[in-house]
Amino acid sequence: MTEHTQEKASERKRFYFQDPFTDLAFLHTLTLHGFKGSEIGECYSAAAQIQEGDIQSWRDAWNGLAEKVEEVGRLAEAKGHRVSAREAYLRAVTYYRNVAWGWRVSDPHYRATIEKSRALFQQFATLSDPPIEVVEVPYEGTVLPGYFLRPDVSSRQRPTIVIGDNASEELYYWVAPPALERGYNALLVDLPGIGLNSFNGLVFRSDTEVPVKAVIDYLCSRNDVDPARIAAYGGGEGGGYIMTRAASREHRIAACVVDPLVFNMEPIAPLFFKNVLPGPEDQETLASNAGTVIPLIWGLTNPEAIKQMQVELGDITCPTLCLNDSRDYPELLEQAREAVATIANRRASQHIFVPEDGASYRQLDNFGLKHRVMFDWLDEVFASQGR
Repeated sequence: MTEHTQEKASERKRFYFQDPFTDLAFLHTLTLHGFKGSEIGECYSAAAQIQEGDIQSWRDAWNGLAEKVEEVGRLAEAKGHRVSAREAYLRAVTYYRNVAWGWRVSDPHYRATIEKSRALFQQFATLSDPPIEVVEVPYEGTVLPGYFLRPDVSSRQRPTIVIGDNASEELYYWVAPPALERGYNALLVDLPGIGLNSFNGLVFRSDTEVPVKAVIDYLCSRNDVDPARIAAYGGGEGGGYIMTRAASREHRIAACVVDPLVFNMEPIAPLFFKNVLPGPEDQETLASNAGTVIPLIWGLTNPEAIKQMQVELGDITCPTLCLNDSRDYPELLEQAREAVATIANRRASQHIFVPEDGASYRQLDNFGLKHRVMFDWLDEVFASQGR
C-alpha cells in the first residue's frame, strides 16, 4: 500500500467512501465475494457503521463483523456443516485483515490480528476439499511458512504457480482459485520479510533469488509438481521486483508474470517513501496505517537500501508477461517496455489494462480479468513448450 495506490484510486469514480484509499479497500473487499471471501450484504452492513475519516470506526466495524462471522463458522463446524464452516472462516479472514490494515505495525494489535487471521485461514484450509496443505519450506536453517493447493489428491504432475509477495492468506485470492480451476497447483509462501517473518527476525533481502531457490527446491521435491512447468507471479512494485530478480537468477522458473515488472527500484523509491510513513498520531488514517507495512515487509528504513534492488534483464531467459495499468507511473511503464525489448525470449510481452476494462489499480476490483489474462497466457506458454 503506497501513495501510488492512493493517487491512482483517486482517479476512479467513488464507489462508497469519499476517501479514495478507503473506497478502494472497500471495493476490493467486495471483489472477494467472487471467491467466497466476503458477502456483499455483510460488507455494506460494516460500511454503514464506519464514519468517514474515523479510523477507530473502521476497526470496530470490521472487527465486529469478523467476530460474528467467526462464530457462525464455529457453530457450523460443531454441527458438522463443513462447507458452511469453511466459507464462514474464509470471510472472517478477510474481515480480520481489514481490521489489521487499520492498525500501525508498531501497535501490538496489528500482529495479534494477523495471527488471528492466519489461524482462521488454517481452519479453512483443513476443511477445504481437497484439504489445503499447511507447509514449511526449508530455508537456511529455518522455514518459510506457506500453503500448497492442488486440484485433487492424485499424484499427477501438474504445472504449478508460486507467489510470495504478501502474507500467504492474502495471496490466496491472487492466484489460488483460478489456478485450481485450470488444473494448476498453487504455492502461497511467506518469503523473508513477508507476513509475520519480520517479527520473527527473518527480514527481506534484495537477492530474492536465494529464498526463491529454496521454494523451487521444495517444489521439485514433490511428486505432484511438474518441474518443467513452474511459473512465478509477483504483484505490486515489491512483488514485481521479487520475481523479476528471481527469474534472472533461478532458471528453473519456466514462466514469469509480474504486475508490474520492476528491474530497478531506485527511481521508484518515491512509491515507498513519499508520504508513506506515518505522521503524528492525530493524523492517523487508513492509508498512513497501511503504509507502515511497507518498511516492515521490505526491511527498508531509508531510500539507500533500494540501490541494491537491481536486475540484469539480459539474464532473464524465460517467457515473461509484464502487466501494467495504463495509469501507472511512466517509469513503471517504461521499465516494462525496456524489459520486453531486452529479454531474450520471443514470448516476453506487455499487457496494459485500461479503465474501459473495468479495472483500477492492480485490478483489485476485477480479479476475473487479471486471472483470464495471466492464466490464458500461461496455458499458451506451456502448450507451446509441448507440455
